[in-house]
Amino acid sequence: MIIGITGTLGAGKGSIVAYLKERGFVHYSGSAMLRKILEERGDEVNRDAYSRLAGEIRGEDPQGLAKLLWQQYESEDPEHAVIEALHDLGEADFVKEKGGQIIAVDADIDTRYHRVVARGSEKDKVTFDHFREQIQREEEGGGHHNIRAVINMADYVIMNNGTIEELHQEVERVLQEIEG
Repeated sequence: MIIGITGTLGAGKGSIVAYLKERGFVHYSGSAMLRKILEERGDEVNRDAYSRLAGEIRGEDPQGLAKLLWQQYESEDPEHAVIEALHDLGEADFVKEKGGQIIAVDADIDTRYHRVVARGSEKDKVTFDHFREQIQREEEGGGHHNIRAVINMADYVIMNNGTIEELHQEVERVLQEIEG
C-alpha cells in the first residue's frame, strides 16, 4: 500500500506519518531530501529555503520531488510506504498514477500555529504574521505550492482539531476503508 500525505502547515502530517511508521510503513520524506540538498549546498536550513529549493525542483519537473522520493521507494520496494508531503498537484498526480492513495490533513489556523511553535524546528520559528504569510504562499497556490488544490483532490481528508488518539482513530478508519 502506498499512501501520499498532504496537508496544511501544522495540521498533523508528521503525526500521521509517525503512526503509519508504527504500523510498518516505510517513510519517504520530502523535507529530509530537501534538508540533505540544502546542507550539501551549504545553504541555510529554514522553511523559506525549503520552499525555494522545492520550487527549483518543481520548476524543472512538476512531479520532480515525488519522482525523487519514488526512486528511493523503488530501490527498497517495501510492502507499505508513506510519501510525505505532497505540496503540488504534479506530485499528487504522480503518486496516484503509481497506485497510491492521498490522505490530507487539516486543522484550524490557531491550532496549527500553536502546534508549529510547540515543535520548534528550524522551519517553525515564526511569528503569527509570518506564519500567515507562509500558509498563504504554500496553501493558496503561490509559486510551486498549491496545498489546497492537493487537499481538494485527496482520496481522504481528516480534520485534526482534536487529540492524537482521535487522529489515530481517523487514520485507522481510512486504512480500513482503503484495505476493504
